[in-house]
Amino acid sequence: MRLLLPFTLALATALAVPAASAQEARSGTALAPDALFARVSPNVWVLQAHDAQGKVLATGSAVAIGAGTAVTSCQLLAKAASVALKRDNVSYGATLVYPDVARDLCQLRIANFSAPPIGITPVNALQVGMPLYIVGSPRGKELTLGTGMLAGLRRSDAGELEALQLIAPPEAGLGGAGLFDAQGRLAGVVGVATAGSGSSNLAMPASWIAELPVRGQLAIERLAMQPAAAFANGVPAPGQGFARPSVVEYQLHDRLTNLHRKVVYRADPATDDRISFNSGGWVEKPGGEVVSLTSAIAGEFDAAMPPGGWAKTNLKQEAAWKTRYNSTLGGTRINMDLSATVMEDTVLTVGGQEIKAVRIEYRGFTQRFADAGAVTGNQYGPYRAEVWFSPELGRVIRFEVKTRGGASGGAFQVSEVLELVSLR
Repeated sequence: MRLLLPFTLALATALAVPAASAQEARSGTALAPDALFARVSPNVWVLQAHDAQGKVLATGSAVAIGAGTAVTSCQLLAKAASVALKRDNVSYGATLVYPDVARDLCQLRIANFSAPPIGITPVNALQVGMPLYIVGSPRGKELTLGTGMLAGLRRSDAGELEALQLIAPPEAGLGGAGLFDAQGRLAGVVGVATAGSGSSNLAMPASWIAELPVRGQLAIERLAMQPAAAFANGVPAPGQGFARPSVVEYQLHDRLTNLHRKVVYRADPATDDRISFNSGGWVEKPGGEVVSLTSAIAGEFDAAMPPGGWAKTNLKQEAAWKTRYNSTLGGTRINMDLSATVMEDTVLTVGGQEIKAVRIEYRGFTQRFADAGAVTGNQYGPYRAEVWFSPELGRVIRFEVKTRGGASGGAFQVSEVLELVSLR
């Protein structure tokens, strides 16, 4: 499996690169702060992560390290359906090619994008007490220059560099910003957890960029294997069931972007016969009937869920039904008019474990408004969903959905697959 995220983007006109002599670069002469900012700022861009409807989920920075290539904090890309690198009025298409979530460093490929080459500070050139300069776009605003100092080099027991420790936390909203030495070389990348945190002054060393191709490819391969491995150890044997699991884990695949992400529901302390997850964000009865849902973390599965859930408690007696309802989870008002039909009994095999399930077919129409408070317009589209529900487990083990409709600024499109990974 290839984890390629075809993000279509629009990006700002590149700033002119001020002249800097080759002799100055070779000699390692320290640049004045204004000259350093003028040299490196063409490599730093605003990064915006959007959901499937174009709503901004996160804003930060990205650093271009060469033609068609940029790096940023992986946390900025979480849950994103698309990403935009922006400055002024121009944007570019991009593809996530090397994710290294463990180190919070991700590499993007940007189509038809030219950027001046930028040097990387060698590890042996990192010295405690050396000045460092942060160039980024706090909260997506104009580029700023901040000054700081390297306070320490965090190393593992094996002596490997784990993080750069700064003398003070960067300004809030600078996740993904570049950390440059006095010669204008990239020394590090600011993480989302670092930006504005009073307890963490750490940044990712830029020397890790050279390891991204290998580590990123391994991460992609592990992700491809994860569902089968986790399911094999996390699904009960036939007949055991799960009345009150501690963790319910799914994997959500957005087919429009080929983005995969983990969705986890963690059980709250038991108080009665109802099962609550994620601090009350999801409450259900034993058997799978959903009592309440106040947060949408699993995409369309949560955002467009019918009252009571996607299945009935007794599917043999209730073989077909109609449902009309609305939802405003996720900031989008959704009106639904659906007909459900219970289809065949089937068995899904995941990670070698066979799970009995009933397939339910949903057909109908949906109407959507980007502003949850707006109820004007005629943004309709056909709606098709397939639900595989396990009565034994009391929950959906697979969910597929496709819908597309609306026009102009109200256009919407969803194509997602949600699969159960483990119960434990």
